[in-house]
Amino acid sequence: ITAPRNSEGHGSHTASTAAGGIVKGASLLGLGSGTARGGVPSSRIAVYKICWSDGFTDSDILVAFDDAISDGVDIISLSVGGLLPSDYFDNPIVIRVFHSMKNVILTSNSAGNSGPDPESITNFYF
Repeated sequence: ITAPRNSEGHGSHTASTAAGGIVKGASLLGLGSGTARGGVPSSRIAVYKICWSDGFTDSDILVAFDDAISDGVDIISLSVGGLLPSDYFDNPIVIRVFHSMKNVILTSNSAGNSGPDPESITNFYF
């Protein structure tokens, strides 16, 4: 996958959660009608590709962080999982998050879909 296109929809979904515009009269099957909006609907989205057909590496993520910091983004959303949790203080992604914090950039990370026990989750990067 070399195109920047989102082939699964996950990136579009998480982007709309962060920056989706205001939608009045939103509901699910007529229930809970109201106004829906992303966390910061006035924000703009910058996309940095880190996933490829054979997966991704920490270095793919680190390059994207460097580019996002250089571009002056306000928020970095990292919505990917890993294979195994790593030691927090030795994790290169965590170290890069501290670099983004020094630049006053909020960083959020997905909770993941699996954990060490049934019905538990593990955050692979933070």
